Amino acid sequence: MKKAFIITVSILSCVILVLGIYLFTTATSLTATSASLENLYQRSFYELVNNVNNMEVEMSKLMVSNDSASQQKILTSLKQQSSDAENSLSLLPLNAQILTQTSDFMNQLNGYCTSLVTYKDGVIEGEDFETLSQVHLSLTSIKEELNAIMEKIMQGYMISQNISGEDGGDFTLQFSNFVNDTIEYPSMIYDGPFSASTTNKTVKGLTGEEINEAEAELKIESIFGDKMTNMTFIGNTSGTFETYDFGVNTADKNYYVQITKRGGFLLNISANITEEAVTVSEEETSSSGETVTSDSVNSTDEKTNNAVKIAQTFATNRGLENMKCVWSASSDNICYVNLAPVVDDIIMYPDLVKVKIELSSEEIVGYEASSYAINHTEREDLIAQITESEAKALVSTSLVVDSTKLCVIPLDYVGETLAYEFAGEFDNFKYYLYIDAYTGSQVRVLRVIQTDEGELMI
Repeated sequence: MKKAFIITVSILSCVILVLGIYLFTTATSLTATSASLENLYQRSFYELVNNVNNMEVEMSKLMVSNDSASQQKILTSLKQQSSDAENSLSLLPLNAQILTQTSDFMNQLNGYCTSLVTYKDGVIEGEDFETLSQVHLSLTSIKEELNAIMEKIMQGYMISQNISGEDGGDFTLQFSNFVNDTIEYPSMIYDGPFSASTTNKTVKGLTGEEINEAEAELKIESIFGDKMTNMTFIGNTSGTFETYDFGVNTADKNYYVQITKRGGFLLNISANITEEAVTVSEEETSSSGETVTSDSVNSTDEKTNNAVKIAQTFATNRGLENMKCVWSASSDNICYVNLAPVVDDIIMYPDLVKVKIELSSEEIVGYEASSYAINHTEREDLIAQITESEAKALVSTSLVVDSTKLCVIPLDYVGETLAYEFAGEFDNFKYYLYIDAYTGSQVRVLRVIQTDEGELMI
């Protein structure tokens, strides 16, 4: 009996020892993961603050410069800083509304500076100065907000401990002024036709029942497969969308991923590309400025073509049907692809999905589908009331029309309409002109600006 008792105690002791080691190892692993995530957030935030501070200084210099060479140098610097700021911003665990609006501002600023450098050779005058003055005011406001948050972080504020709650947590609330009247975002250039097409406040594109956290994790696993080395649940975000937010690690990248509670829809992927990640050489990227638009998807650039196919396949695997490339451009080892559903030969521009592909690894490093989630629905009565020839007769004879397509486009403030898209040239510039297919009125005209990064539209 005594021997049995000793054996039992020995077994229990071993179990407790093993359990203790397991719990210690698990706790250590969780602590390390939490510290790694906090380091990622803080590094991204520091870089964002540094970029915005530099942008505000550069913009202030631009306002007092009359030399075109100096202006061009400053604009080139602003392009790079805004691109870096957008990348840093995408890695922060923010409410989708705040993330989208601030990212769009950075993206549009990049495009606007690009158009000034390319189209006007860096010469700034008239209305451009007025726009840049508004941009400077916006950057000053953003700078003040970010530096106030920085002060808190320097005093011990932890981002990773303040990202849960119905509104995305206290960290998101720190950015609340980014989406109210405190900061006014001027209207500028954007990346591709109708890329900022969130036209409806009511979410139409999410269907199905709500999923739980475990089901969201399965979604993540299906996306990353064997490449995923670790997954961490960050918290919930509430706003326009209610999402489960995750940190995902692969061998060379860290990702921030959002899955909607309703329907388990992949809303966002943002990758932090480490310094160890493979990059392509200058020779390999020298021809990457090729652009694919709605009427020119057969790019001569093999890498861009392949990236477009990867983006389309990825969207199809997420359950998005009839997705076609309507715009793309490649720069600095990244291909940017805008996809939209094409139904009965009608392009649904309000339902855009943006995808970023790293050319060297052919991996998805960015994915944003908020416009699709808000606007996508089965549209009825898309029947033009005027014929294509009648619409073309309303187009200026100065425009030499190359192609015509039917499409649904977002209107300036709210709603959408069926329109004829006329692509053509005038005075060696390419234009896209849109005629309302119901009323015959001209609802939009876009001019294409060729840049090293591809096509931009204003």
